[in-house]
Amino acid sequence: MTLFQSFIMSFAQGITEFLPVSSSGHLAIIPFLLQFPEEVPLSFDIMLHVATLFAVIIFLRKDIQAIVKGLWIIDKPTWGLLTKIIIAVIPAGIVGIFFKDPISHMFQNPSLVGWAYFGTAGLLFLTFFLKDGTKDMLSITWIDCLLIGIFQAFALVPGFSRSGFTLVGALLVGMKKDQAFRFSFLISIPAIVGAFILEASEMESLDSFFTIPVLLSFVVALLVGLGALWILRWFLQTKNLHWFGFYCTALGILLLILY
Repeated sequence: MTLFQSFIMSFAQGITEFLPVSSSGHLAIIPFLLQFPEEVPLSFDIMLHVATLFAVIIFLRKDIQAIVKGLWIIDKPTWGLLTKIIIAVIPAGIVGIFFKDPISHMFQNPSLVGWAYFGTAGLLFLTFFLKDGTKDMLSITWIDCLLIGIFQAFALVPGFSRSGFTLVGALLVGMKKDQAFRFSFLISIPAIVGAFILEASEMESLDSFFTIPVLLSFVVALLVGLGALWILRWFLQTKNLHWFGFYCTALGILLLILY
């Protein structure tokens, strides 16, 4: 992988992992659109997951610190929140383990990714009509968490946005926008860790991690990811999340025309 390819792919990962436009969809179609001559190394994918994980941890550091402190002092509401996070992660974990190969094959089909983008666009347009809820992370029920988790599981399909699907799921169960944002990315942490473990288990050597393109990808994805998180929170607070739906629609049409 060249430095140019590394920069493009890591920039795309950093900004699309958190904006509701599907990072997996972009990483599936960029090699086709730019005609990259070689397959993306597994070490590169793993490093991108590590970078986005760091971005979430840095951005939500106060929430994470509060959770760690609450668990340490055996605070009942905090342990309840941890249980809800685990419940919300279970559906994606099941789908990721048992349907890994079919999902991987979807990355080779740009037209299928295009159709998936229409699904993401539809959900994003729906946010225009959703009002701010009243629930926070402590008051949502286990059923609410399970429903949000199902939305996250659907987002394993390239073209379905994880952040978009989980945010819409959280808003549909009645969460406040800022609480929906925080819960959406708190449940992304174990999801990203799970993806990292699955991919790392296939690595035969660690030597490929210590190359300039792979290390560059980490820095770019981390910095761009932090910026994307700030942008998404602003769009959510200003009720303009639906504008991303127009982008997803345009991208879906483009893919169907090209492929």
